[in-house]
Amino acid sequence: MTSLSVRNLSFSVGNKQIIKSISLSIKQGQIVALLGPNGAGKTTLLKTIMGVLKTPLSHIDSSSNIVTFNDIHLNQLPIHKRAGLGLVYLPQQTSLFSQMSVNDNLWLVYEYHDYWKNQSAESFKLEVMQWLEKTNLSETINQTAQSLSGGQKRKLEIIRALLMRPSIVLLDEPFAGVDPKSIYELKKIFVDMAASGIGILISDHHVDQLLSIAEHIFVMLHGEMITSGTVQDILQSSYTRESYLGNQFYDEIAGKFLHHKK
Repeated sequence: MTSLSVRNLSFSVGNKQIIKSISLSIKQGQIVALLGPNGAGKTTLLKTIMGVLKTPLSHIDSSSNIVTFNDIHLNQLPIHKRAGLGLVYLPQQTSLFSQMSVNDNLWLVYEYHDYWKNQSAESFKLEVMQWLEKTNLSETINQTAQSLSGGQKRKLEIIRALLMRPSIVLLDEPFAGVDPKSIYELKKIFVDMAASGIGILISDHHVDQLLSIAEHIFVMLHGEMITSGTVQDILQSSYTRESYLGNQFYDEIAGKFLHHKK
């Protein structure tokens, strides 16, 4: 089973340490939430894992700054090599080509991704149409990406990611700028992705939405991992409540999740 493992990962800009000795892991089929306030280092962590930010050097016999994907050390691999292994990252800012049509944004995968080099264009077209229908985007196929709503753009990015045959997907603020209906639809897509064997690491400020689908949660504060565990573990942590959730928000969600999740 494919897994992503981060061990004692740190990252600094100048003399400022942004993330400090972070460790986490995610396996195929898991939905894992990465929580924390603005400035906690969540985006920096995701970018470092993906190679958008240069992963610190490590040695095979070292116990620090180790990032592995299915036991392959990623530290020196460029982004496209990591993606080729099955690790895909969707940033908060749209990664779509705004002037291109929905269809053309997706066909870039067929033209450039290794998986599709030995597959027919017809099989790719069929899969595209199936995904567009499943996500209610069929009627947008000839629209430009910039004409889509926030939720439609996010769904299109996810379809494009799925066409790349990922094993693990990193999502940064997927619910940002998305209406409630689309958030519900995205959650359903994420649950279906996990059921199909794809591991998902999601960072988002919609804590209640993530708690409803996540199997495991990590909480960051000031660049450090302050707690991790199940939904119950996180909500029952007094430190997490005081330093991150706050009493009012905790009171609003704790009863719901502690009552319904056994």
